[in-house]
Amino acid sequence: MVTKFVLNETSYFGKGARQTLAEEIKKRGYEKVLLVTDKALIEAGVTKKVEEVLKQAQIPYEIYAEIKPNPTIKNVTDGVEACKKANADVIVAVGGGSSIDTAKGISIVMTNPDRADIKSLNGLSNTENKGMPIIALPTTAGTAAEVTINYVITDEEEKIKMVCVDPNDIPILSIVDAELMASMPKSLAAATGMDALTHAVEGYITAAHNEMADMFHMKAIQMIFKYLPTAVNEKNEEAIEMMGMAQYIAGMGFSNVGLRNCAFYGTPIRCCL
Repeated sequence: MVTKFVLNETSYFGKGARQTLAEEIKKRGYEKVLLVTDKALIEAGVTKKVEEVLKQAQIPYEIYAEIKPNPTIKNVTDGVEACKKANADVIVAVGGGSSIDTAKGISIVMTNPDRADIKSLNGLSNTENKGMPIIALPTTAGTAAEVTINYVITDEEEKIKMVCVDPNDIPILSIVDAELMASMPKSLAAATGMDALTHAVEGYITAAHNEMADMFHMKAIQMIFKYLPTAVNEKNEEAIEMMGMAQYIAGMGFSNVGLRNCAFYGTPIRCCL
C-alpha cells in the first residue's frame, strides 16, 4: 500500500524565531508583503513584533486585518482585493487559525481565480495551481494551521463551516515563535491547548491513521500532557515553547490522515482528509 505524506518546506522554532522572517523573505526574492492578521492582535501589540522585523529589514508591507474569529467568505474575498491592491507577492500570516485560514483562502484564489466564489473550495478542493506563497507565524498553540493542508471558512448564507482540503494551500514556511504565544490569556492558552490535544487524539484513532501519523500524534499527546498545565498556570517559557511544538507535531499528523469527527453547527459528520 502506498502512503502519501505532505509537509511544508521549512519551519523555525524557538523564542525569537521571528527574526528569521526578513532573511527568508529576501532569500526567496519576495518584494512586497501582505500582512494578514486580526485587530485584536494589533491592539495587543503582538502583530507589532512582526512588523518591527519587516521595518528593520526595510521590507515593504500592507496590513489586512478585517477578519472575524470564524473567518467568512467575505473576509477571504476582501483579502483577495487587498492583496491585489497591495501588489504583494508573499503573504505573512500572523495569528491563530482564523488569520492563517483566511490567508490560505486568499492564497488559493490569487492563483486559482476560477475559485473566487470560495464556495467551490469546500471539501477536496482539487485546485490546479499552488497557492500564493504563505509564511505563517502562529500566535496560539492549538490549530497547527501553519503546517496543515486544510482551512475552515464560514459560509454565513448557508450557515455552515466549510472544511477546505488542499495541498496547494500549505504555507511554504512556518515560524513558531514562543514569544508570539506568550501573551495569550490563561483561558485562551487552555482552550487552544485542549484543541491541540483533541486533534492529536482524534488523529490517532481515525480510520485513516498509519504508522507515520501515529508517531506524530502519540508524541504530541505526551508533550501536551507534560507541558500544558505549566504553560497555562505558570506561563513557563519552556512549556509555552514546547506547546507550540506539540501542536505543530499534531498538525503534521492529522493534516495527512484527518480527524475522526467534525461538528458543523451541532451536526457531527465524518471528516477524513
